[in-house]
Amino acid sequence: MDIQSAAPEALPPVAAIAPAAIEDLVEALGNGAILVDVRPPVSSEAIDGVLRMLSGAISSPFADGAMSIDALPVDKKATLILNCRSGNRAGKACAFLLASGYTSVLNGGGPLGPAEQWQALAETRGELVIPMHGGGLHQLFDDDSASGGSGSSTLSYILTDEASKEAIIIDPVLEQVERDLAVIDRLGCRLVLALNTHCHADHVTGSGMLKAKVGPGLQSCISKSAGARADRLLDEGELVRWADGKRSLKVLSTPGHTTGCVSFYDPDCGCVYTGDTLLIGGCGRTDFQEGSAETLYDSVHSQLFTLPEGTLVYPAHDYKGRRCSSIGEERRSNLRLTKPKEAFVELMGNLNLSYPKKIDVALPANLMCGVQD
Repeated sequence: MDIQSAAPEALPPVAAIAPAAIEDLVEALGNGAILVDVRPPVSSEAIDGVLRMLSGAISSPFADGAMSIDALPVDKKATLILNCRSGNRAGKACAFLLASGYTSVLNGGGPLGPAEQWQALAETRGELVIPMHGGGLHQLFDDDSASGGSGSSTLSYILTDEASKEAIIIDPVLEQVERDLAVIDRLGCRLVLALNTHCHADHVTGSGMLKAKVGPGLQSCISKSAGARADRLLDEGELVRWADGKRSLKVLSTPGHTTGCVSFYDPDCGCVYTGDTLLIGGCGRTDFQEGSAETLYDSVHSQLFTLPEGTLVYPAHDYKGRRCSSIGEERRSNLRLTKPKEAFVELMGNLNLSYPKKIDVALPANLMCGVQD
């Protein structure tokens, strides 16, 4: 993933850009400006327990002085409106993008910034309001570029409950077990569930190693239709309860990438963890592990696109540096899944993708899903 157009030290120093005038924002919105949210879409960005985001914004976090260029329009003359919590990071990100060659970048502030700015953006494009309900949502990335090309570019999720101090993890990666446990320990929580959306072909699940390190209080989970072993085999429509039964995820059967794919839906928070079934602007491949383009199309349209349009979509992968989307945005603009079914099936049948580099190691291990004889 190309996270910047040039090394930070090669970019000329530019002062952070001040919040834009309301009239400039309104004019830019009227001319089709593109919204970009430079915050990570996690609970630490919530305000009074609520994560507030703009509908249709590209999620491309700005951190350590850089952000993903791949996530943004190729046309560097396109007008971008950046926002964060208050406008501070957005101002720095604006400066970064101007130094990277973008020519029309505005600081749109955030929900803690000038109220009239956020109001203008929210009224024009719509606002997503995601309640955290006394819990934490943490997104972690197995960065391929940072590990010399050996990473899997997998997004894992740790959910925590403040009252019970229980935590669960979705799609853990073997090589990141120590990192994940360190996060959970720092949060003062104990891990009780390791959920897998499917038998991944690009990495070995961290479920087994987590069980070895955490002990008998942790259960591994995968769908019954995956044909794998786990402590719990999940059925379509089942509620996976945790936090003394006060929190739950609904199992949605979303096969097509593999026969055993599921998504985990949290209706209380308005989030869905889609694995490889629904990606940001795309979907997982369907040419191995008994995949089926027809089945994936039906899964997305019947199980995911029927969710409330404000539901945040958290996928297992994104290769452009984006970190979340929404059901409404994917329903409107997903380049693959907005096609008619016949066109989608033809497209998926002609991708000619290379063989997954870790599949021969990952699949046998993942079929055990942390359960060893």
